Amino acid sequence: MNIKKAIEEMNIYGVTLLGKFLTDDEISKYKSDLERKKQEDIEKFGKEHLLKFDYEVIRDLGRFGGKYYELLENKVLNTYINSILNDKAVVHSYNAIINHEIHSDMIGYQFHRDQPFFKDTRTSVIVMIPLVDYSNINGSTEYVPSTHLFEKMPSEEFMQAHYVSTYGKAGEAFVVDASLWHRAGINKTNISRPMIVIKYTLAPFKQQIDFINSSGDMLNMASELVKQRLGWDVRICQNYLEFREPGNIRKFKSGQYDMTNVYIR
Repeated sequence: MNIKKAIEEMNIYGVTLLGKFLTDDEISKYKSDLERKKQEDIEKFGKEHLLKFDYEVIRDLGRFGGKYYELLENKVLNTYINSILNDKAVVHSYNAIINHEIHSDMIGYQFHRDQPFFKDTRTSVIVMIPLVDYSNINGSTEYVPSTHLFEKMPSEEFMQAHYVSTYGKAGEAFVVDASLWHRAGINKTNISRPMIVIKYTLAPFKQQIDFINSSGDMLNMASELVKQRLGWDVRICQNYLEFREPGNIRKFKSGQYDMTNVYIR
């Protein structure tokens, strides 16, 4: 991975490719495990209920520990995140999306941003790791290049004329700036398209889920790196007495307001 090239592409286009960093064996294990977990979810809550929300999503992969912790430790991934954001960055959301031929209306099939616009500042990136080969045929992500650089959404006519469909091989990660206008593509096949999606933000931003709490006993098996990415160093102090603890040991540790690497120049 060429870090300098990846950063420049993110600055200008709002998207870059990280290449393949999952082995074929890892791809197979993640794919089968996630498909099984989604089926269990459907059996437990019912398809009709899930079609209202989360039919395509397996939310909070951190609660499963194991190989989902191992993914957060991936060296290529962490080298990139430390360079494009910084080493204080945390996971905002950690989900799997299984794009079916039949889909709900909740997954982002309309152009949207996943982070507010901050002028000349990158605050969040989304890492997408498809577990099958992907293209516009099976619902790959569609994005409009460079739109993270502008406060307002372009016209619908402009978006439709200039969007780009991602494509690549299973296990090849691609990244978008979370403020880039993008949408999920429509899966035109009868085969599901599973993908792991990790959204990282600067440390002070609130996470989608309290991963430290939701991980439960699994957290005992997490490395210091995984705990940090899941938000260990930015836990909320429950009262002023907790905040009086020294900055290096209290829940919300000193040094989290780190803006290293995030200015787009």
